Amino acid sequence: MDKRQKNFHLNGLQAPLSYKTSVFNAYALAEKSHKGKRLKEPFGPISNTTQRILALMGLIVMLVLFFPCSLIAEKGNREGGPPPALVEVATVIEQEVVTRVNLVGTAEPWLETVVASEEAGKVRNMLFDEGEKVKKDQPLCEQDASQLNLKIEAAKSDLAEAEILHAQAKREWERQKKLYAIKSVSEKAYENAKFTVDALQKKVARLRSELLLLKDQLRKRMIKAPVSGYVVERHCLVGQWLGEGEPVATVVVADPIRVRVPVPERYVRYLKKGDPAQVTFDALPGRTFEGKIFSVIPRADEAARTFPVRIEIPNPNAVIKSGMLGRATLPIGDSYKAILVPKDALVLGGTGAAVYVIVNESARLVPVKTGSAHGDLIEVEGDLKDGLNVVVRGNERLRPGQPVRITPDMKSRKTSAITDDRHGQTQTLTPPSLSAHETC
Repeated sequence: MDKRQKNFHLNGLQAPLSYKTSVFNAYALAEKSHKGKRLKEPFGPISNTTQRILALMGLIVMLVLFFPCSLIAEKGNREGGPPPALVEVATVIEQEVVTRVNLVGTAEPWLETVVASEEAGKVRNMLFDEGEKVKKDQPLCEQDASQLNLKIEAAKSDLAEAEILHAQAKREWERQKKLYAIKSVSEKAYENAKFTVDALQKKVARLRSELLLLKDQLRKRMIKAPVSGYVVERHCLVGQWLGEGEPVATVVVADPIRVRVPVPERYVRYLKKGDPAQVTFDALPGRTFEGKIFSVIPRADEAARTFPVRIEIPNPNAVIKSGMLGRATLPIGDSYKAILVPKDALVLGGTGAAVYVIVNESARLVPVKTGSAHGDLIEVEGDLKDGLNVVVRGNERLRPGQPVRITPDMKSRKTSAITDDRHGQTQTLTPPSLSAHETC
C-alpha cells in the first residue's frame, strides 16, 4: 500500500480503510489531472476541469457517507464504552433456612375398603359405575328379596295371632285371679291361667325378634357405601349369584390423600409427625401442595434400608389421584442463616457461577458458590449482603463495568414479586423448632 494511503487522516479523525482508500484515490485523481497527465477513461479523453469536478464530487460523497459514522464512534469512545443496558433486578435476601431433601413417593388413598355382601342372593340391580363419586349410605347394589318379603308377611301374621292369644289369656288370668281370691276356683286353675299368660308373652317376644331378624336381612339385601369416596372397581354384575361375604365394589377415600415416601435411614432421625412438607406431582406441573407428615413407620425395608413416611395432603377436589408419582421436599437438619438470590440471577461460565450486582448504575461481576435451592431462590456464598440488587433479566449480555439502566415497570414489578417471595419463603423455609425431633 502507498505510504500516503497509510498515513491519511481526515480532520484528525481516523477513518475506515475503505474510506481512506476512496478519498486517497480521489486526491490522486485530482493530482494527476492537475499535472496534465492523461488518464485512460472508457469514454475517451476528459478535460482537466471535468476531472477536477469529478474528483471533488467523489470527495464530497465520501465525506457525507462516512463522516457521521466517525463522529458517532468518537462520541462512544469519549463516553468510555457502549450505551447503558436495560436490565431487570431483584433483591438479595438473608434469612433463616433449613436444608431440605427431595425424595420420590407414591400417592395413596386415605382409606381403601372392599364392600362385601352380608347376605347371599341374586343381584337384582347395580346402582353405580366405576369412577363414580358416592356418599356414605348411598345404595350400591340391590339383591333379590321376593322370598324374604313373603317370610316377613308370614312373621307379621304369626306375631299378630300370638298377641291376640296373649291378650285373651291375660284377661282369663285376671278373671281367675278374682275367683281365686274368694275361693271360687282351685289353685291349679289359677296357676294354669297364669302360666298360659307367661308362655304367650314369651312367644310374642320370640316372634317379634324373628320379624326384626327378617327385616334386618331385607335391609342387608340393599348394599350401601360405608364411606364417602370414589368407586374404583366393580366386582359383580346384574343376575349374578352373590354369596355371603363376596365383594361388590372397592371404594377409596381420596380426601385427604397420603403420599408414601421411602426415606433413607440417615434422614429419618430428623423427621417427626406434624412436620411440614411440600409435594409436587409430575402429572400436575406447576403446582405445589402443602402437607404434613402423618406418620413415620419405625420399621425399615431390609433390602433398601428405607423407612416408610406418610405425608397427608388436603385433596377436596380429588385433583391428586391414587398412584400418582410425587416428589416430596422434607426438612432435614437445623435451621441456619443464608444469602438467597433468584436462580435467574446466576451467570454460569467456565470458571463457575457469578452474579451481576448493581453499583453506581453499573454492573459488577461477583463470583459466587451455589448451595441448596429453595423454590425459585438458591443459596449462594460470595461478596453479597442483604438488600443489594442483582440482575435477573438481561445479565446474559452484560460485561463487567458496563453501565445499566433499570426500567421503571421492571423494577416495580420485580420488587413486589420479591416482597411476595420474602413472605412466602419465610413461611416455607423457616421451620418449627428442630431441637425436639424424635429419633426413629
